[in-house]
Amino acid sequence: MQTNYVSTAALRNAPRSEIVRLQSELADRTIEIATQRHADVGLALGADTGRTVSTRMDLGLVETLLIANGSATARLEQTQTALADLETIASEMLASMVALPPGNAAATTLEIQADSYLDRFADRLNASDGGSYLFGGQRSDVTPMERFDDGPKAAIEAAFQAKFGFPVGDPAAASITVADMQDFLANEFAAEFDIGAWTTNWSSASSDRMVSRIAPSERIVSSVTANEDAMRTMAKAFAMIAGMDFSSFNQEVRNTIVSEARIIMGTAITDVVSLKSMLGFAENAITHANERMSLARDILTQKIADLEGADPVDAKVRIDLITTQIEMSYALTNQLSRLSILNYA
Repeated sequence: MQTNYVSTAALRNAPRSEIVRLQSELADRTIEIATQRHADVGLALGADTGRTVSTRMDLGLVETLLIANGSATARLEQTQTALADLETIASEMLASMVALPPGNAAATTLEIQADSYLDRFADRLNASDGGSYLFGGQRSDVTPMERFDDGPKAAIEAAFQAKFGFPVGDPAAASITVADMQDFLANEFAAEFDIGAWTTNWSSASSDRMVSRIAPSERIVSSVTANEDAMRTMAKAFAMIAGMDFSSFNQEVRNTIVSEARIIMGTAITDVVSLKSMLGFAENAITHANERMSLARDILTQKIADLEGADPVDAKVRIDLITTQIEMSYALTNQLSRLSILNYA
């Protein structure tokens, strides 16, 4: 018969290794009580881990879109405010032209008003949300509009001089006929507001509007640009009064210019209202998308909780049991450490 010997050191170290395992499990159960989620999801779910990973990816996309939609909504609201201001100044200018009395003094006042509104026009189109320009289109990092006096006015004056043979403000302007002015407005002047001249002299914006993804399978146009027809038409009406020394013409030519400018400004106002309606539709689409995604977020969150959730009651029972086992292991280790052959000598 063979006798196996077990050393005192082996007996003393055996409980220690068990204590390490129990302490690790105790930490896991404590985490589960605090988070109500498996401490090691992969270990707990096994082959079902792929389901929870996929669900979390879906949840992450929904939450990202909800945050992005918040930014898009704020941007749309700021754009709507800017468009409302443009509609206001256009309406005020139209009212001033309708009520314009004859005479040089009234003509000078109207010209000053138009020049002031052109500055306000540029300021509105250069509005930003703090990080990008609202009317820059897909080129949102570049200031969209030049102020009238910084370039566009010079181009109009050059076209005027090329047409009539004398500069803007020259006394000879009083001799311009209605027919000649109508021809100029329909051709050389109008060409300054075609998209080519506009992007050369007036605007640095992109003509491509921004498109936002507002739901996993839904995209909308979420901006307008400084190159819209509404902007070019409005600028044309203002520039007719502010860009050619309006008061220098005879009364008949002034009447002709004002009559044409009223028609153009009315068109501009209608176009701005259409842009506001388009953006209002986008805001409404975002609201409905957020409602759907909020519901989806709740469903996905519950699905993840069902897959990854740990029972806190069971975890508490396990903690109590593990604590008892650890205390017993410490006690056993203490007793084994006191064993000595000398006690049996």
